[in-house]
Order: sequence, then C-alpha cells, then structure tokens
Amino acid sequence: MIFATASHAVDLQGHRGARGHAPENTLGAFALALSMGVTTLELETGITRDGVVVIHHDRALNPDTTRAPDGQWLPQPGPLIKDLTFAELQRYDVGRLRPGSEYARRFPHQKPADGARVPRLDALFANAPAPVRFNIETKISADAPHDTLGPVEFARAVIAEVRKAGVAARTTIQSFDWRTLKVVEQEAPEIATAYLTGSRNPDPERVHAAGGRIWSPDFQTLTPQRLEAARRLGLSIIPWTVNEPDDIARVLEMRVDGILRIPRGASAPRAHGRGSR
Repeated sequence: MIFATASHAVDLQGHRGARGHAPENTLGAFALALSMGVTTLELETGITRDGVVVIHHDRALNPDTTRAPDGQWLPQPGPLIKDLTFAELQRYDVGRLRPGSEYARRFPHQKPADGARVPRLDALFANAPAPVRFNIETKISADAPHDTLGPVEFARAVIAEVRKAGVAARTTIQSFDWRTLKVVEQEAPEIATAYLTGSRNPDPERVHAAGGRIWSPDFQTLTPQRLEAARRLGLSIIPWTVNEPDDIARVLEMRVDGILRIPRGASAPRAHGRGSR
C-alpha cells in the first residue's frame, strides 16, 4: 500500500510483518502483512552457528515470545541465535505471546500460531512475490561484540542471501550499527542501505557525513530543523515505528518518503483525504 499525498507517494513498511495481528517475524506474519497491502516487509536477521541467516528480532531468544522444546516458556533471554544450529533453533516455538507479559498487553489482538518457528531468510524470499520490497536489519551491536558474528561476516552473509535470491534491486539493508552498512556499500553497491538512528544520535548530518542516502530515525525525534537539514543534504527519510493514526497523519504531513509501522488492518488511514493503492 502506498499513501499518496498530492504527487507524493509514501512507502508503507510492515514492521516485523504484522505483529499486531500475528507472531512477529514469522512467515504467517509476513503473509498477513502482504494481504493488508504493505509495499515493503521490514525484518531483522541473525545468523546461526552453522551459518544460516534467519529472521529474528533479538540476538537471543526472547522469553516473552518463545517456548522451549519442552513446551515451557523460557525463564530468561537466551540462548543466543549464534550459539544454536538451525536445526536446534527449530525446536523452539515462537507462535504465541507469554500470557501476562508487557508484550502481550501491547498487542492484545495478536492471534497465536502455535508451532510457528524462526524462519530462514531464503524462505521469505521464496514465498514473497514481486514487486514487494524487503527492508532487512542486521541485528548487531558494537556494545555486544560476542553476541553475533562480526560486522564484516554478518553483512557478507546477508548479501549472499540477497544475491542468491535475485532480489538486490528490491532490498534495503538497514542497521543501527553502521559498520555493516559500510560493508554493503563497498561490496554490494547494488543493494541500498538505510541508516537507523535513535534518541541518542538523531542528527541527519551524521548520516550524510557517513555516506548515507536514506535516514531512518525514530519518528519522535523528527523536528522541522532536522527535516530541513535532511532535505538539504538530499537524504530520503523513512521514520520508525509510526503506528497510531494521529502520528501517521502528522508524519505524512511532513512529506516523508516512507513510514515503518505495524499494520493494524486491511484499511489504513488516508492522507489529505486521498485514497491509497
């Protein structure tokens, strides 16, 4: 779905698929997001001990979304994705939110899908039809260097999957850890990159100085001054994560290039009274 504001089209990205309605980052969530009309699927990646690129938000398994092979909820975060083989990872069920958790309170309409597993990235590529795009985050942090592969190895593994699937022209690789983005730009210039920023580093000047062309800030950090600076520097602006109708309308008024949000239903808010397609 693309919101149209006059002559300005806005890319609508489904955050972790459609986690407001289905377990996040599962093939079912991505299929649901596509049925709702998103134009880009946003997701996060990790790499298993045997080198499989998988779709998962956290560097370790999340106790609010994961049940162990014995069917019990994990008592704490872990194990790390990088410490499990893909076969071992498939023993964990990620198809339901832990009852009573903060996560479950945030997404009361999410329908469980017991038996859902952490998918391979190539499985999503095989099941998502053109012309859908992919916005793939490398879940890596310089503050936790032992939790994942290093930035070069991590970036190269994702690049290889994108190239193997033939979807480079429809893919953006994003990250808060810009080291992986520099690897993509140097070794796979055919793949776009997006520079994520949070509340600690929201300045578009830093993105431009680093060589970025797409700035993806926390939408709450957007100010008229930063928007003006980003446009002056020629940056595309795709804020995250914009979910509530009032926030969506406000961000669309800023004439951004895209919004990353959790799809809430088959219909979406209209911009300036115009329809969407």
